[in-house]
Order: sequence, then structure tokens, then C-alpha cells
Amino acid sequence: MQTPICRPCAIGDKLCPACQSKLGSGAMSKLDVDISRILYKINEQHNLSIASFSHALDAGGQVLIFTPGEPGVLIGRGGKVVSALAAALGRRVRIVSESGDQRRSLEDLLSPVKVIGINEAFHAGTAIARIRLAKEDESRLKLDVRSLEPLVSKWMGKKAEFVFE
Repeated sequence: MQTPICRPCAIGDKLCPACQSKLGSGAMSKLDVDISRILYKINEQHNLSIASFSHALDAGGQVLIFTPGEPGVLIGRGGKVVSALAAALGRRVRIVSESGDQRRSLEDLLSPVKVIGINEAFHAGTAIARIRLAKEDESRLKLDVRSLEPLVSKWMGKKAEFVFE
């Protein structure tokens, strides 16, 4: 299983110097450490050996878990793995695929809302990603747009804004 922390740190209570420096430098968060440890505990009941988890973002009442691999492994058969994660964290969990295709990843994040398009605009020398969504899908969003924009901006590495057409 691939997680931001090494196996001994995930199984034990303390972090090794390498993982501690990643945490201190901001390369990973406390939430990443917690989720890694929970996944190793869940691995005892469900086979998660091919699972991969890169990072997580706190979205208020929901946790977004990003995986570079197949999201189905972290969801589990019948949603058992994601349900166990949600129970351990005490919040809803959403698994998002980090594929090379930003549009597909955004559709995973915003599901059931479909992404019409992603445009890159330039304003005062900075790039802004304008994510276009259908106006009729606005009520179907699971997260508030105002709380979603900073999360997507952090994930994309540039300012993001949602536009309903």
C-alpha cells in the first residue's frame, strides 16, 4: 500500500525522522498521517495491498482523499472501505482519482455534477482556472462553491473559480 508515511510509522504511534520532516515542511498534513494509519488498520480486514493514497484535504464536514491509482480499491466492495474510513474519521469521505486528466478528476470530485469545460484565463499575470458547470446542476453540488474554490485552487496549484452557465 502506498501512503504519504512509511509502513513502520503507520503501524506505530510515532513518526520516524523522515516522516516527521515531511510533516514539519508541509509536504503532508496531520490528516494524511491519520488517514494512513486508519488505512493500515482497515487493511487487516480488507486487502488494500494495491491501494494508493497521495494526500487528503479537509472540506469541512467532508474529507477528500486523492488517489493516483484506482479509486475502486479505496471505495471497496459495496463501499465497505470508504464506510470504515468515514466511521473512523467521523465525517463523510469522498475518494477522488488523481489521473493526468484534470477534467476527469474534477468530475470525480463534483459528481453527480458534470463539468462542461475548464478554461484558463489570465488576469494581471496570474492564471485562473474557470471551471464551467451547468446552471441546472448548481443545486446538485454536495459542497458549497465558496468552500470548494480554495480546495480546488490548492489542488490545481492555481486560482480556481466556478462559473454556472
